[in-house]
Amino acid sequence: MFTAHDFEALSSLYVQPAWFAHVDFPSGARRLHTGMGPVEVGGHEWEGVSDPFGGQLVGLGAVEESYFGQAPAVDVVMSGANREFLKSVWDDRHAIEGCACDLYFATFDAETGEQLVLFRRMMQGRLTAPRLVINGPVVRAISLKIVGEFEGLNFPTMGSMWSPTGQRQRHAGDRGLDYINADIVEVYKP
Repeated sequence: MFTAHDFEALSSLYVQPAWFAHVDFPSGARRLHTGMGPVEVGGHEWEGVSDPFGGQLVGLGAVEESYFGQAPAVDVVMSGANREFLKSVWDDRHAIEGCACDLYFATFDAETGEQLVLFRRMMQGRLTAPRLVINGPVVRAISLKIVGEFEGLNFPTMGSMWSPTGQRQRHAGDRGLDYINADIVEVYKP
């Protein structure tokens, strides 16, 4: 995947890695990157999702090579989210689950902005349902995974096996699991 020239470029003094995600949300496709502001790479404009001055940072876990019997997954954590953003993600959690997501990688020279390692797709997958991580009144984060397309061959789909979204993926229009843990009152008439 990487050439000898890429490895030489990665050993230069001021290397800045960047991750890019093309996500097909129900509201429309979005091109996001882990940095700040808009960036044009690969012929497309990508919007930054990190704002260190606002306290919002996005981190990605290791992108592992898939092995036989193992479904690759990448952890994504957005920290510093405010209450309104957390509420919007929580309200849309069922729509986010299962969205297609392609993950790309490139590196840049931190001083000149020149692209060192060309733009490459590292993983093609889907998003799991987001989880909210709240630790006291100050620490708030959103955590989800990008799972490989072939995850279902090895394991049940993460987070959707017995969820309303998973049920509708198997049987379109079925709302049976929407009523689990719901307050239901039965009235018997003689």
